[in-house]
Order: sequence, then structure tokens, then C-alpha cells
Amino acid sequence: MNYDALSSHQQQWVDRTLAVLTLEQAIAQLINVTRPTDDPDTWCRLLDQWPVGCISLRTKSAAAYQNVIRTVQQHAAIPLLVVANMEHGAAEWPDYGTDFPMLMAAGAANDEHLVAELGRATAVEARHLGVNWVLTPDIDLNYNFDNPVTNIRALGDKPNRVSRLGAALIRSLQQNGVAATAKHFPGDGVDDRDQHLVTSVNFLPFKQWLATYGTVWRSAVDAGVMTIMPGHISLPDYQGYRHDPDAAPPATLSRRLLVDLLRQELGYTGLIVSDSTSMAGLTTRAAPAERIVASLEAGIDLYLGADPERDIGPILEAVHSNRLNEESIYASARRVLTLKAQLNLAEAPLGAAPTTAEQAAFAQAAQTLADRSITILRGAGQLPIQLAPDARVLTVTVAKLNPFFGQKDLEAFDDELRRRGFAVEHRLNPKTAELQELAEQCDAIFINICVTPMSTMGTTRIALDSFGTWGWRALFTEHPHVYYTSFGSPYLLYELPAIPNMLAAYSDTTVSQRAAVKVWLGELAAHGILPITLPHITVKALDLDLTQS
Repeated sequence: MNYDALSSHQQQWVDRTLAVLTLEQAIAQLINVTRPTDDPDTWCRLLDQWPVGCISLRTKSAAAYQNVIRTVQQHAAIPLLVVANMEHGAAEWPDYGTDFPMLMAAGAANDEHLVAELGRATAVEARHLGVNWVLTPDIDLNYNFDNPVTNIRALGDKPNRVSRLGAALIRSLQQNGVAATAKHFPGDGVDDRDQHLVTSVNFLPFKQWLATYGTVWRSAVDAGVMTIMPGHISLPDYQGYRHDPDAAPPATLSRRLLVDLLRQELGYTGLIVSDSTSMAGLTTRAAPAERIVASLEAGIDLYLGADPERDIGPILEAVHSNRLNEESIYASARRVLTLKAQLNLAEAPLGAAPTTAEQAAFAQAAQTLADRSITILRGAGQLPIQLAPDARVLTVTVAKLNPFFGQKDLEAFDDELRRRGFAVEHRLNPKTAELQELAEQCDAIFINICVTPMSTMGTTRIALDSFGTWGWRALFTEHPHVYYTSFGSPYLLYELPAIPNMLAAYSDTTVSQRAAVKVWLGELAAHGILPITLPHITVKALDLDLTQS
């Protein structure tokens, strides 16, 4: 697919708009501003002073969000790119959108049609709000189970499956009016460190990178992905830092990666957008006034999280000192305007509301995807479980819930059990003594574990605050009917090697909770295909220095 394909009308708009931009206005097109405000007047005043190319915002409701976007798009001289994450659908508010499972559930379901429905639902619901650009799909490969960024946000660790499903999602999003973003180039998922906290390293030899990540990235380029996001991640073997990997700069600051590899070797011609520029993987590598200049110099077209008052001046100074040239600024501005033209923003910045039929189809697709994703990690012979109609059931959620990401207790799981007539008692992170006492009074116990990326920064391991909450790990030795489900990371058997059973749902969404209940009770077969390789312990020698005392 040709990224640059425009109609004659669209091409004329791009050429005409670019021709009248001053240098400062062209620079403004290259920056994104994000603000946690739902006051349209505040945004309009900002745009009057700094006519930036892209905005993102946080609001308490979808209606407030839509109101801001409608107002600022009417006010802006050049239509704005409006960007949001939407990694598993447009439901980023409790009152709007279809909440699909996380992408790894799509990897387990392994169904291109369902992935396309995820893309269609996301795009239709996003455009109605005014979002025209989403930061998905995550096409990283989960080679390191301890990686704290990818995990269930990504499709898995099988390059061919990730390529096929990722391309299907990209095409569906873009065919339905929203720009997709493949991330995080050159590929997260190898290091066990967090690019929010440090520049992480993809330490594969380049030949092996080409056969794995290279396959996935070529697929995204061939699918016509409109934008690519480099991470604050290095590829030292390609960059010439094989013997000092931690010294390699992140892709965000590496012309070798963005121009030589991504543009020249992989043939990508679309827009390159930085990852969040507040992350320590970038901020520890350059001083504040240097970051945006060095990023543009490396090949970034649009810089997320800019401060116009702070950042436009240094860019102008870099142009005047010949560190940056005007041609590169206007080339990036052309890419920004081309994206806006492809999305038809000058004509229709907001899309039509989804119809009742579409909403029903989206909800059905989300449930079907969840149903087909449930995977038996252990204990297939214990399914389905047998419960008397009036059984007393205890449900336990093990989770460090992060309100910033909208995480809530697993209420839908309990509701589904109650709907079937069971008497349900529930606890969140109970102390061991309380858990043991309650267990004695119940016929069955469901242990529901929710460990997700970035809930606890820097890790996807089970991390609770007290030794007193550890009793759930061994409860199966004290009660004959204990059933474990992971509503997040599928790698938990590494930390729970002795437990007798576990389902993987990959997501804590309502549809995933419903699906897990159906599988446990035998109303639904578990058809999920594990999209990652589970870690295991092996006996091996360590490379130790035994010569010194």
C-alpha cells in the first residue's frame, strides 16, 4: 500500500497549505501538546499563540472530550491531528466505547476477522469523538517474559502471527478513517528493563533481528501503516555499539536507526512520531532544551509532549545555526499535512456516531474475541468444574490496582457467578488468616490474578505489599477446589510452578471475565492458542569468575 497516495484534491490542499507556512508555523506542525484540561477556551488561546499540528488531552467524560475537539477543530486554521492510545478499543472513558480485550488476547484468538472488527470498532468510535490517530498496534515481540512494557499489550512472540494480525489491524483502522501507529521501533520485548525508566536495549545480533523483528516491521510497512513510533530503545549491534550496548542512543535520538534502517533499508515513507518524551529512556540521554532538536535531527517528524514556549525557540536557533536545515523541517511538515489530508480532516474532522447495529456488532465482536482467547495453561483435566446449584463460592482478586490506568476490581466475574445462582463472597488481596477462614465456609474458591504492564512501574511480577497476603499461593494444598485465572500476564506459572490449574484470559475487561466464567463452568470450550513461550527453569552453569577471593 502506498502511504503517499493522495487524490488530486488532497494533494492540492497539502501543497497550498505548506506553501504559505512560515518557518515557525512549519515547526509548530511538528509538535504535539498534551493537556489535562477540558476547557475549550484554554485550548483555543493556546492555538492562537502556537498553531501546533497535534493535540492530546485527558477529560473525565467522552462528551467533554468531544466538545473540546469540535470547538478547537472549528477554531484552528489548519485541522489538528488528535491522538490517543486506544490500544484495545475506544473505551478510554467509563461512559463510552466498546472495551475489547488486550492485544495479547487477540494473539491467542488468532483470528484476522476479529482483529479487523477491533480495528473497525476503534476507528468508528474514535472518529465520532474527534480522535483521528491511535497509537496502536503494539507489534513488539515478547521474547523476555520479564519485560515490563510489552506483555499483554503486544500480540505475542511469534513473528509470523504478529505480522499477520498486526497488518490486519493496521488495514482495518486505516480503512475506517483512523491513522494506525506501529510501535515500538526497533522493537521492545528483549530487555527486562522499562523504557519509562531507562533506555532499554534490543540486544539481538542484527542478522537475528532481521529474521524476527525485521519480518514484523516489513509487514507493517507493506500494510501501509501511516505512522511508526520508535521507542526509547537501542539496537546496539546495528548502531555500532556491540561492545558497549548501554552506550547506544535510543531510536528516538538515532539517525542510524530512523533514517538508515527504517527509511532506507525498510523503505518506510510515512510519518515517524516519538514515544512520550517524558520517559527516562529519553530524558536521561539529553538535556531539556536539547531533546527536541536532537530528536528532529535524528529523523523524528512529530514530537509528543512538547512545550511550545520551551521548544520552538531552540528549533529555530538550530535552523539558524545550520544544525537543522529548513528542507528537513518542511519535509516533516509535509508528512504531517499529508497525514491530515489522508484522514480528510479539512472536510470532516469528526465522524458520524456509530449506529445501533454497529454498536451491537462491536459488542458481539469483543465478546467473541474474549471467548476465543481463553487458554488453558494447566489443569485441562479439571475442566469443567462441578458446582451444585446453590454452591457457596469465594472469589479472590490478587492485584495492585492502578487508578491512573482505570483498573478496577473484577466485579463482572462475581456478577456472572451470581447470575447463575451461586452465593458469592468476595475479597481483594485478603490477608492469609482471613482467606483461610473464609475458605473453610466455601465449596469452591476462584483466585483471580491481575498483573499487567505498568501497574507497578518496572515489573510485571506479582508484587503486593505484605507477607500476610501470600496465603492464596498455597491455598490449593488446604482446599480441594481452588481455581486460578490470570486476567493479565500469562507468564505467572513461572512464579506459581506448583499450582494445579490456571486459565489465561490476558485481560481484565468485562468480556474477558465473562468468558473465563463460561470456560470454568463448561459452557464454553477453551480455544485460545498460547501466543507466547512460557519460561522454564533449566540446570545450567553460570559464567563465574572463581579466580579471586
